[in-house]
Amino acid sequence: MDRLGIIIACFNEEALIETCLRGLIAAAPGAEIVVIHGGTDRTLVIARELAAEFPQIRAYKNYGDMGKGHAIKCGITVTDRPILLQFDADMQFDPSEVPEVVGPILRGEADVAIGSRFLPESKTEEYDFSFFRVVGNRIVNRWLSLLAGKPISDVTTGFKAFSRDAIERIAFKDNRFVYEMEIVLRARKAIRLAQVPITYRNREKGFSGHGAGLRELWSICWTGYKLLAWSLAIRLRLW
Repeated sequence: MDRLGIIIACFNEEALIETCLRGLIAAAPGAEIVVIHGGTDRTLVIARELAAEFPQIRAYKNYGDMGKGHAIKCGITVTDRPILLQFDADMQFDPSEVPEVVGPILRGEADVAIGSRFLPESKTEEYDFSFFRVVGNRIVNRWLSLLAGKPISDVTTGFKAFSRDAIERIAFKDNRFVYEMEIVLRARKAIRLAQVPITYRNREKGFSGHGAGLRELWSICWTGYKLLAWSLAIRLRLW
């Protein structure tokens, strides 16, 4: 794990960032952990306090934050480790599964590894999927599979790993959330892709970016539209 750099692109996760960081340190004690915070709460303060205890943690304020893709780009430039992993700070993923997700890359079997919530072996009993999210994910994943020419089970997962060489060759452009599609589409021929079953559970603290009720429906529809439209543009090499 001393070859691994973990990037946490987060926005106002003060309630969970310490639990997340301690879990990652336990799972990958030799990894460097880079926190890129674009919010306004105490997430950055807490991460820097933990860095005094665990020097492998590096925490940065993402000035001029333009979205999650931008934060991931910043993390890639900060760490020099040859294998990189993005991990969401909301603790809906299990930090102890980092070795499993990184495994295909460490073994030389893949260049990009996706921690998938939607494989038959994935454990999602502790997550209450809403109807809107289930339908939205199915549409997006099937559309991307069609464009990529291979089955992709979970393109929007916040738990994925890639070799530095692969992500530099992919050179994704988007600064918000379409970068998730870019990684797969720009790599569809030259990059070996692995999909690893993972555990997914409900968020215990903090808030979801999609909200709930009608706000959730609107957010998912708008996000889905952007993903579908921009992924087609990427596939047609219009962007």
